[in-house]
Amino acid sequence: MKKHKLAMIPLIMLALITVTIGCGKDDEGENNIDYESYTDPRDGETYKTVKIGDQVWMAENLRYLPEVVGPDSGSQTIPLYYVLTYEGNSVAEAKASPYFETYGVLYNWAAARIACPTGWHLPTEAEWMQLAEYAGGADLAGNKLKESGTDHWGVINDEITDELGFTALPGGCCLTGGLFDGLENFGTWWTNTGFDAAQATYILMTHNVAGVYKGQSIKEHGFSIRCVKD
Repeated sequence: MKKHKLAMIPLIMLALITVTIGCGKDDEGENNIDYESYTDPRDGETYKTVKIGDQVWMAENLRYLPEVVGPDSGSQTIPLYYVLTYEGNSVAEAKASPYFETYGVLYNWAAARIACPTGWHLPTEAEWMQLAEYAGGADLAGNKLKESGTDHWGVINDEITDELGFTALPGGCCLTGGLFDGLENFGTWWTNTGFDAAQATYILMTHNVAGVYKGQSIKEHGFSIRCVKD
């Protein structure tokens, strides 16, 4: 897999607001999460959903893939869809990749804004902030939202609890110039909040930092998305 350094993404790290909460455990010692499910009528993909505070989130990255391009394609305005490590243009081949089922699709900002199914939408920066507040604030929210264990995150961190059932995964990103990066190390998610003509706001969680951060990136980059219920 082609690699690139995260430092190439223009970041402005901004802390979110701090609050604290707790959560119970089930009989197996895991978090007692009341999941429901939603099936996307466009393609039959089924997602776990979870209520966190006053919001209902998909507990998986979106996998909607109407078409696919290789990582060397980029656009500020045309919707583009990528799958980790895949460099062709066959939707069937891309969906056969193990990365597709686990990490979902990477979307440029134009695609991210139209990808969520009816009844759901791409969350704004403010809606991500609301989630982070409920999860304990910027400094702690990442550890409460990331998947626990090392099945996907590349390091052992006993402080990661996933106690709200959000199960954030390190699906990396697709950078301009044909580069995938970040698998097992960080996850990036678009928000529906623009920053300027060339950039929009996104959310970042990394393997070695407990917090949740927001930054600005050029709209050509391919990031994951989570949908939140209308």
